[in-house]
Amino acid sequence: MTEILIRAFFFLLMVALGYAMKKAGVLTKEDGVSVARVVMNITLPAAIIVSFRDFAFEWQYMSIPLISFASNWLMILLGWAISRRSSRDAKLFYILELPAYNIGNFTLPFVSGILGASGVVATCLFDMGNSPMCIGLNFVLAAMAVNASPGRSALRSFLTIFQKPSFIAYFVMLLLSIFAISVPERIFQFASMVSPANGPMSMIMIGLMLEFSSDRTKVKEVAVVNILRLAFAAVIAFLFFSFAPFPYEVRKAVAITAFAPISSASTAFTADLDGDIELVGFVSTVSIVISLLLMPLLFALL
Repeated sequence: MTEILIRAFFFLLMVALGYAMKKAGVLTKEDGVSVARVVMNITLPAAIIVSFRDFAFEWQYMSIPLISFASNWLMILLGWAISRRSSRDAKLFYILELPAYNIGNFTLPFVSGILGASGVVATCLFDMGNSPMCIGLNFVLAAMAVNASPGRSALRSFLTIFQKPSFIAYFVMLLLSIFAISVPERIFQFASMVSPANGPMSMIMIGLMLEFSSDRTKVKEVAVVNILRLAFAAVIAFLFFSFAPFPYEVRKAVAITAFAPISSASTAFTADLDGDIELVGFVSTVSIVISLLLMPLLFALL
């Protein structure tokens, strides 16, 4: 447990370092965008490839994406129920911010840095059910809720997932595992050289992206969303960790992934639909901070 806490502390320290460098003017939020491109296109795909090195596929694992997909729909329905008699901005806020998890550039670095290969694959499987929602389907449903034209089809939203190198790496490696096709060892060797950079770069990126707001009028909405997400995550984590027929490392990874912060795509979706951007930025930052504090604790306790 001590070693896990130390590694988690180092991750938090790198987030603080990124935030401090932004405040000192050494780096900017725009630099964080550049780092994110490197993470999403190079280091994260490498970490995913390495995680499949000793992975043995079993069909029962496909229940994991079904869980994340169902949880997104349940949270969308909850968001709609809470805001159905509220303003247009409130509907957008609750429908977009309650569901969807930021896994690719937040949760995976934690998992890949602390848990083993099975944990990384389990997190990728969870993201398999989450990604179609958070990259576009949530947007389409939110637009429908406020009678706006989404400007994109549900199919087009889904297909954009295949433009992401991290998802392509995961999808290809999963197919190879399903059909028991071996991957040349040289590929794993190269990916192993790159993947260690994923954790540090991702944490610094998160630090550069953090934004805090002093507008106290938005505290209630921010608190409601984060409390509901935490309560829902606790239910998923407890049920899966306690009763799922999977190895310990897989159950632990999914339980922790359930506490992932709000999807970063929600800010762009809110902007497209002319919602309250400042409120979304505030709730997303609070969600990230909560996950930064809570997930290392879960790593140590579970």
